[in-house]
Amino acid sequence: MDGIHDCGGMDGHGPVLPEKNEPVFHGDWERRMFGLNWAIGMNGFWNQDEYRHAMENRPVLDYLGDPYYAKWLYGVETLLVGKGIATAAEIAEARALPPQKKVGGVETPLTAEIVPQIIKDGFTFRREADAKPAYAVGDKILTRNIFIKGHTRLPRYAREKIGVITQHHGIFSFNDSAANEQDERPQHLYTATFTARELWGPEASAIDKLNLNVWEEHIDPAPSGR
Repeated sequence: MDGIHDCGGMDGHGPVLPEKNEPVFHGDWERRMFGLNWAIGMNGFWNQDEYRHAMENRPVLDYLGDPYYAKWLYGVETLLVGKGIATAAEIAEARALPPQKKVGGVETPLTAEIVPQIIKDGFTFRREADAKPAYAVGDKILTRNIFIKGHTRLPRYAREKIGVITQHHGIFSFNDSAANEQDERPQHLYTATFTARELWGPEASAIDKLNLNVWEEHIDPAPSGR
């Protein structure tokens, strides 16, 4: 998906101004949103990549204008309605409305006792499979020039660019298919390194490089001579 979230290399958005001594939460609603996100997410109604896509898939000005946790709220509300777990009216009124239905799908009920460890450890998307990697560290690759309607982790500024495999991470859930098709389609994940000039042209820095995680469906062997 070519959305405003994918703004690497774009000009015109003004300087990045870090907030000095920035607090973890700017208000109680952000703290509450953090807890709601984890509590609802533990029910297994959607996967992480569907959630990421739900946050991104919105009008440009809305995305740019919302603070960080408001994007979380938008994603959760979008999926709650889209999955039939709640109605837009219930969200607007902040209460269940009749007729009420029982919703299943709980994977691991969230209890106060397990919250610190879950937040500390997170979740792994590493998967076990017998497939051999198609690439090795040092291989030159060409990213594919793909355009898909849904979510993709291959940013538009890095498509059809030459890079070098610098790390092999093993087999992981493929974020693109997990978000769009609810099919993990596990495959090998790599870090590819690109020069700034390869990505943004001859006027970019001669010394800067960018590391990007790519799955095998994102890349091909680099053509000879490139």
